[in-house]
Formats: sequence, structure tokens, C-alpha cells
Amino acid sequence: MLIVRVITGLAMGLVATSGFAQDYPSANVRLIVNVAAGGVTDAVARVIGQGLFEKWGKPVIVENRVGANSAVAAQAVARAPADGHTLFVTADAPFTSTPFMVKELNFNVSEFAPIALICRLTPVIAVQASLKVKTLEEFLALAKSKPNVLNYGSQGLGTYGHLGMEDFMRRAGIRMTHVPYRGGAPAIEGLVRNDVNALIINYSNISPFEQSGDVVILAAASEKRASVRPNLPTVSESGVPGFSVSSWFGIFGPSQMPPNLINKIRDGVGEVLSNEKSSGFLGLNSCERETATPQEFARLIAADAEHWKAVIQSVGIKPE
Repeated sequence: MLIVRVITGLAMGLVATSGFAQDYPSANVRLIVNVAAGGVTDAVARVIGQGLFEKWGKPVIVENRVGANSAVAAQAVARAPADGHTLFVTADAPFTSTPFMVKELNFNVSEFAPIALICRLTPVIAVQASLKVKTLEEFLALAKSKPNVLNYGSQGLGTYGHLGMEDFMRRAGIRMTHVPYRGGAPAIEGLVRNDVNALIINYSNISPFEQSGDVVILAAASEKRASVRPNLPTVSESGVPGFSVSSWFGIFGPSQMPPNLINKIRDGVGEVLSNEKSSGFLGLNSCERETATPQEFARLIAADAEHWKAVIQSVGIKPE
């Protein structure tokens, strides 16, 4: 039922009556972010905001509104005028997995218009070096010999690191105990300190600790090999066929934004992300640039929601 609402709700935003975008922006633009300052989402928003300011000549202000399973940020955008001056910069989870994990979520995907797909992270599976495994096949053999003995960390309940690892364990036939952290940085610290044995995390965040000898990166957790490390096999290539995990970032506005305004913002974001400074930022953070029309973006959201719904149900996670 939710998937139908995803498709029809996003479509409503895309076919709204066309308005005039020539004078946009006519005031300060606010980029509402649902996480605290310092994370990747916040950094992505600030790079885009600075670039749009330079392009449009109007201040673009990043506001961090944290809490209530992203509802604080989401409601600030959903309830704003559909004039493009209040936009939502977020990772995928509030629209693709959170609706299946939270009973009373105070926002709905139908309240938003998808504007621009920004980029995807490069997830990898990393393990503690003390395990003495060098390949994913060796790690699977170890985990199968010690059911429920090993553990894994994540960025928190419902994150790609949590749900992705649950899907990985289900497909691989292994069991590990989940240790949720509050964000990627403490989860990495837990892995480096040997408090947890494994982690699905973005490549750029964990690679320095491989270089220092604290962890071993076993496989790319994405569908395809990562461009930043093409010799690293995927999980699917390494004995767990069909597995992949994805986490992307996007920009949304209120649902009734006219198509010509959506396109103007999308084009502006695309120009910003194509410049040398933004490309350098994306590369440094192992984020792969993604492009999609608003319609393609809406279909991606619906497909990812279907995927995470199936994962959540298959592992028995109940909405709370």
C-alpha cells in the first residue's frame, strides 16, 4: 500500500500546475537537513548551497533540524510554500526504510516532490584485522563456524549499515549480533577498537584504517565494483549472489512545486555538482555522482522502498 502512495504521491508533485520560475530565487533559499552538522549529508548540503549561492546570487542557508525520525526536518519542508525557497536535503532512509520501521511517522512521501538525485555512497564490508581473514569467503567460513559469536556494528537502527548487514546475513546463512551506534564515526571507532567485528560503511570513511592496519576491507557492498577501487570484488561475486546495498542523497521540495521550477533547481544543482570543486568533494568522500529526471527519481524511491520493505519483513523487524 505504501509503495502505491510513493508512486502516486510523487507523481502528484510532478504534474502540478506549471508556474513561473524566471524570477526564482526571489529570497533566501533554505536547505533543511535532517542530521546534525558534520556528517556527510550536512557536508553535501553545504557544498550545493555554496555553489547555488555563487550561481544565483542569493544566500542559500543550511539549517540542521534533527529529531523525531526526520519528522522535524521533513515537516518544515512539507508545510512550506511550494515556491522552491525551502528544500529538503536527505539520504534515502526517510522515504525508503523509515516508513516500515516507525508506526506513527509524522510525514508522508506524498507531501514531497523529488527534484534532484545527488550521489550514491560507496559501501563496503570491513572487518577487524584481528580476525585474520583476507577475503569475504574466509570471513563467511569463520562466521559459519561461530554462529552468534561474532557481532557487527552499524550507524544506527534502520540505517543502510544495519538493514544491509541483516540482508547479507540472511543470504549468506550466518548470524551475528547487532551493535547499533549513533552515527558512522562511533561505529568505525568500535570496529577499530575491536568492540565489533564487522561493518558496512562508506569506503572513504574506513579506508584510512585499512591503511593503518586496523581493519580489512573485504568486498564492495554495492551492485557493481566501485570506481575508487575497481579491483575489489563485490559481495555478489564473492559467494553471496544477489546481494547489494545502496544509499543515496537527494533534494526534495513541497509536493505542489510546478515542473518548471523543479527543473530550474535540478539544472542548477546539476551545474554545481559538475564543477571541479564539487567533483573533488564527491571523490574525496567516495560518492558517485548520479543523475535522474524527477520521474526516474520517483521510480527509484519506489523501487528502493519495495526492496527495504522486503528486507525488513524478512528479518522480522517490527515497526515501533
